[in-house]
Amino acid sequence: MWLILALCALSGAVMVVLPDSERAVRNTLALVVSSLSLLAAWLLAARFILMDTSARRFWLVWMAVCLLLVSFAQQAGFVLGIVFAPLFLLFRSYKTWRHLSPKRRAQGFGLGLVALILLVLSFRLNDLAAASPVLTAIRNLGRWSLICLMGFWSLSIFHLAIRMRLHFMRLRPKLAVSAFLIGVIPLVLVVLLGLMIFYTGLGGARATRAANLLDGYQRLASRGVDLSGAPFDTAFTWPGAADAPVLESGPQTHTTFIPAPEWMPEVARIMTKDLVKPGLPNAPAFVDTTGWFVAGGDIWLMSWQGLGTEQARVKAWLLGDYPLTQLSRILKAGLDLSPTGSQRDGDQLVLGAPSERLKAGFPGRQVHYRDVSDDPDFWSWYRYFGGTLFKVGWVDDRELQSVNVFINLRAGWPDLREEFLEGEDNINVAVVVALGIMAGLFLILEVFAIFFGVRISEGFVGAVHALHRGMRDLGGGNLDARVDIPNEDEFGDLAHGFNDMTVALRRGRDDAVARERLTRELETAREIQERLLPSEEPTLNGFEVTGASVPSREIGGDYFDFLLDGTESIGVAIGDVSGKGMPAALLMSNLQASLHGQVIHQSTVAEVVSRVNDLIVASTDSHMFATFFYGTLDMSTGVFTSTNAGHNPPMLLRNSGEIEELTTGGLLLGMMSDQTYRQDEITLAPGEIIVLYTDGITEAVGPSAEEDDPEAMFGEEALAEVLQRNRHLPAIGIKEAILTAVAEHTEGVAQSDDITLVVIRRQG
Repeated sequence: MWLILALCALSGAVMVVLPDSERAVRNTLALVVSSLSLLAAWLLAARFILMDTSARRFWLVWMAVCLLLVSFAQQAGFVLGIVFAPLFLLFRSYKTWRHLSPKRRAQGFGLGLVALILLVLSFRLNDLAAASPVLTAIRNLGRWSLICLMGFWSLSIFHLAIRMRLHFMRLRPKLAVSAFLIGVIPLVLVVLLGLMIFYTGLGGARATRAANLLDGYQRLASRGVDLSGAPFDTAFTWPGAADAPVLESGPQTHTTFIPAPEWMPEVARIMTKDLVKPGLPNAPAFVDTTGWFVAGGDIWLMSWQGLGTEQARVKAWLLGDYPLTQLSRILKAGLDLSPTGSQRDGDQLVLGAPSERLKAGFPGRQVHYRDVSDDPDFWSWYRYFGGTLFKVGWVDDRELQSVNVFINLRAGWPDLREEFLEGEDNINVAVVVALGIMAGLFLILEVFAIFFGVRISEGFVGAVHALHRGMRDLGGGNLDARVDIPNEDEFGDLAHGFNDMTVALRRGRDDAVARERLTRELETAREIQERLLPSEEPTLNGFEVTGASVPSREIGGDYFDFLLDGTESIGVAIGDVSGKGMPAALLMSNLQASLHGQVIHQSTVAEVVSRVNDLIVASTDSHMFATFFYGTLDMSTGVFTSTNAGHNPPMLLRNSGEIEELTTGGLLLGMMSDQTYRQDEITLAPGEIIVLYTDGITEAVGPSAEEDDPEAMFGEEALAEVLQRNRHLPAIGIKEAILTAVAEHTEGVAQSDDITLVVIRRQG
């Protein structure tokens, strides 16, 4: 995850530092480095997703197809890659995150938030031009990887958030996080919401007022009112020459009439042809009309008469600096007029991407009714403060079109102070004072809430720490530990319960000491016996071998073992010693030692069992004996050679469904010395199974009958039925199925004998 974050950070840093509109080399370097970093980060993220998922090969092919489409199919392939990527991201459970610790998952949540911020910086990649098909393919890969990474981190953050558990944190930090989420974040959101409502509501109302004022000028002109001098200072009439000023009372109250621009005849021709098109702004279906139009790089209010006749004429007023400044003074905010589209260019806000012809036809205007410093301090900053769209007509490609001009307001602290905090008769001052009082009260209440929240949290923390110290002292062996909590709540009840528990523990300590020595000895014997049994299943070529032993007491008398002889064969043994408890365990360890001492000699299976029998007879009493089964499996041929010394006959399940029993052998071990044992050979075909077991399985008694009742025992038939029903499972699955069946049969009844089981299966 850290590597993915580092690659995202590299891409974001490159896109912030390197791109330069005037340097193609830097742009190309930024494009290549950022795209390859994003691609590498996405491939690592995809690999992380596929670590724990089904149909991994299918999704790998899916990703390969997406890479090919994005790389070689240009824009169409890029679109298809964007369509296919969500399918890869959505149809999975993100189980890989579950394998991490809670602490690592919390770190992953934080990394995801940081990565999303860094990926936003990489969006400048979309603005870089590619000078060749190769660079175009690289840029498409980068853009595709950027979108995929944002989807990956967004879905990962959502998955981690709904499953996040802060178990790795102590109680005090947890309560601090809870207080922050419950108290601080809502407060911050309320403040931000208030600022946003104030900013957008007031700013939007002002911008709408500007559009309404311009619309009002249009309505006045349509009624025949001459707007010269109020507020327009530049106008012309067509056809005709420049006229004299209308008013002469001052330098800012007269209108300068200019000759009709050279573009006027062509505009008049197109207006005559297209102005009656339905759907255009300010275009009623009659010959006399008034509206705002873009022409000659400026916006004009034009009042047309006689359109469609030979006496067509127009009077136009320029929406220049003077009328815009007057409008800015009315609104107490700066005005930016720009064509809709493109992006922020310096201080000018442009939306979308207008055509070059539109930008050339109207580059925009920017005015403010007061002087604004080029390098203002914080309190003199002027920021965008609401905006609206204003429809105008525009001649493009020899036809009249409807376009939008974006009216954007810029306001600063001096403007807001003048409107809300100054003036004797300004009702806004009272509003601001009232809001200030409410904000102060809200702040006081929030301080009290935080104070009491901290006090309550500290009470919780103190009580929990006291209980924790008491439990730690008790765990250290101090049975005189006490917990004193003055609370009268559940924590106080817990403290009283803890103190009562320590008294009971002191009373039971003497009894525990008396039993401790015996328990320790039994535990030691149990550990020794467990070490004598195989600790793990061997890994074989073409075969599965597994076993399990469940003693009925602390220690048992059952035995099974796996003896590897190189890489081509393995010995498998199982035995059941007479009796229970410590004597049976001792004889079992003697049997294990005898077997390991004999298999190192080159001998047949029957000879090994015969020598083990002689050793058991020589080292034990005559009343102690053991049933035993031993066989060797040749993994290259599948031949299993075995000898049965009075043990329960293992079951061999053939592919045909027939079950055979392996009975060839001789007398039990420990009865008589110098015994001759016979051996048998069988060949395991792929899919065939051998099950070795002790009588603890077949003689397991259910809860509804007496122990000596044969009908209440699990029996060989039930074992064979379980084996046949689960023959399709691997060896471990068959073992678990048999143990589960026995457990269900004996549910509610204490285990009366040791249970031991070995399953051998040749892979099909």
